[in-house]
Amino acid sequence: MLELNRIANHLLWLGPFLLDTGAGTPFFYIFRERELIYDLWEAATGYRMVNNNYFRIGGVAADLPYGWVDKCEDFCDYFFPKVDEYERLITNNPIFRRRVQGVGAIAREEAINWGFLAPCYALLV
Repeated sequence: MLELNRIANHLLWLGPFLLDTGAGTPFFYIFRERELIYDLWEAATGYRMVNNNYFRIGGVAADLPYGWVDKCEDFCDYFFPKVDEYERLITNNPIFRRRVQGVGAIAREEAINWGFLAPCYALLV
């Protein structure tokens, strides 16, 4: 469940980010896959989103229903090639590259002076 949650959260970031850069088509593809994760959560918990009530100290609130693991494996088999599809749609797209390449670049000396230890996300002053 937590790994599905991580994937869904990455998709929630990637889809709108691409839409903000003008790439509308991948947004719809990405949210299609996210909905499949929601379907899995709903089948297991009764909710469209994994919530804090499902996870408990020592385990979870209820066992997975019969057939759920097979559905999850089917999703994994379906989703794995989609990552390559996203890569083809996004990475070498010239419009996307022109809109993001070099944006927010921080010179090495500035990064050292500012004490960066890891990637800096959306540092706005």
